[in-house]
Amino acid sequence: MKRQRFAAIIALLLAGVFRTAAAEDAPGGAARAPVRWFLAEEDPSDDGVVGPPAAIPDCAAWLARLDVEFRTAPIAPRQKRSGTYMCGSEQAVVYARGPGRIRYSPRPLVSCGLALAMAHFEHVVQQEASAAFGRRVGRIEQGGTYNCRRMTRFQNLVSEHSYANAIDVRVFVLEDGRRISVLRHFGPLAREPVTPQAKFLRRLARRLYDERVFSVVLTPYWDALHRDHFHFDMARYRVDGTR
Repeated sequence: MKRQRFAAIIALLLAGVFRTAAAEDAPGGAARAPVRWFLAEEDPSDDGVVGPPAAIPDCAAWLARLDVEFRTAPIAPRQKRSGTYMCGSEQAVVYARGPGRIRYSPRPLVSCGLALAMAHFEHVVQQEASAAFGRRVGRIEQGGTYNCRRMTRFQNLVSEHSYANAIDVRVFVLEDGRRISVLRHFGPLAREPVTPQAKFLRRLARRLYDERVFSVVLTPYWDALHRDHFHFDMARYRVDGTR
């Protein structure tokens, strides 16, 4: 799998919420190391680790702090039938609504770490939608999160969907009802986008990777399997499928 390392760390000061938190920022006032778990990690030493994401201390408290409506829904880790790898996530949540006030169809079941990233994602989505259309996104149609399986294209690798650590997004619905579909509006890959919808989709995807909102961002540029959706996940490695 090709991987591209993004060298510069982009400042994450969206709405004054997403920053590296100091010890005094920790929920409950407990002293903690700087908080990094709503950023894609950059450590190459663990790229080959296969398994559910590491537990995040006080993750539910951080979701509440970031104005995320959710309910806990842990997925008991289990062995794949073949016995070759584990699936599940002990810190899974059902993500109902975040700071961008976006509804999801259906409500996604995701790891707590991915839920933290989605809160940041909503800020970027609303910034880009307001700039492109003068309207905010009211709803997102998603195509799946938890699914215990290998990657479709790379059968020797385990999908982050196996840990509820990935989400596929198909359609953004604006508050006035307009639909921006990855399948219909991403545009031809061989030329620069010309429509507002295509410009929105491509700029959004690239920001989500470049600003380290997600570890992996795959679009129709990646392969034909992603012609109709964006794939976002919080893997231990980084992959840029936006160009």
